[in-house]
Amino acid sequence: MANLTDKDDEMLIISKDLIQSLRSRLLDPKQAGQCRRELEKMLSIKEVLSWRADAGPCCLSRSMSAPLFGEVHLLEATLEAFRRGDYPGAASSLEEFARQAERNGTL
Repeated sequence: MANLTDKDDEMLIISKDLIQSLRSRLLDPKQAGQCRRELEKMLSIKEVLSWRADAGPCCLSRSMSAPLFGEVHLLEATLEAFRRGDYPGAASSLEEFARQAERNGTL
């Protein structure tokens, strides 16, 4: 039976504050390793939003598909750098994600 208080079940809201916190922790070698779950959850959220925008029936949702795909790509790059142990690289990719999401109006 799953533990209902498990961190995987917690709601995550992608915000400027969350990204700033993650970036700071990624740049701190003592805290960097603790960011994986949040990065994976962010990627999962953006993948679903991208999929829904791409599959949506109206032209407005389709116009969001490409920008969301770009955000997904940047989060994938963030996680890849994280997995390699390149925490400064992950922080840099996350910062680029934040800039793009802000330009897209999704942050």
